[in-house]
Amino acid sequence: MIARATADPPSRLGWVGPARRTWFRHPERTLAGVALLAWGLVLVQVAGHRHGSWLQAQATWLTMVGAMMIPPALPMARHVALNSKRQRRQRGAFLFVGASLLPWVAVGLVLVTLSGPAGLSEYRQMVLGVSLLLAAAWELTSAKKRALKKCHRTIPLPAHGRKADIACVKLGLNYGRACFGACWALMLPMALLGHLSVTLMLVMTGIAVAEEVVRKGYRLAPAAAVLLTVAGTMVLVLG
Repeated sequence: MIARATADPPSRLGWVGPARRTWFRHPERTLAGVALLAWGLVLVQVAGHRHGSWLQAQATWLTMVGAMMIPPALPMARHVALNSKRQRRQRGAFLFVGASLLPWVAVGLVLVTLSGPAGLSEYRQMVLGVSLLLAAAWELTSAKKRALKKCHRTIPLPAHGRKADIACVKLGLNYGRACFGACWALMLPMALLGHLSVTLMLVMTGIAVAEEVVRKGYRLAPAAAVLLTVAGTMVLVLG
């Protein structure tokens, strides 16, 4: 489970201004800014979306991954940062998050590549509806529950040096695998069809954040399954 980390006491931070004290106590805010930037890029890409090259498709996928998968990782990134030396808090958090996104990068290289020539956009409504129903079914599996529990597991983190960097990367890879196990079905529509709608991305991100941030988030799975079932059914029926 995530150990309770404490920020530097005010006496140690008296030499810095209020803004820097806040930054020291909440180092995950930098990553939150990265996520907001990714969402801004998503909005730009949605507004001017065109069928581009393979490289553009991969860039779009990476932007969506950053926008959707960084927010659930923020509590663990905060844990990593606050258990690191003050001068390397941002480094530790970024190493952790960067490693946690690697499974999604690998998936993008495969699925986005395969879905392009497959012409799945011609069957957009059917693919979306089936994907949502698949995500609903996955919410109710024991594998999903186990993956969500693993999202809260941590490892000892050395305070500094190469060992600290390696530990941050290792924890990020462990978290990334668990997050992928929990959220792959939520990300599948985006991987197969690219940008669908900002609304759908927000809903999927909200589900991922709620389930991963809450200590017993697996208890929210039935409600998420109902929501995804209703959405998938409506897409198939009305499409």
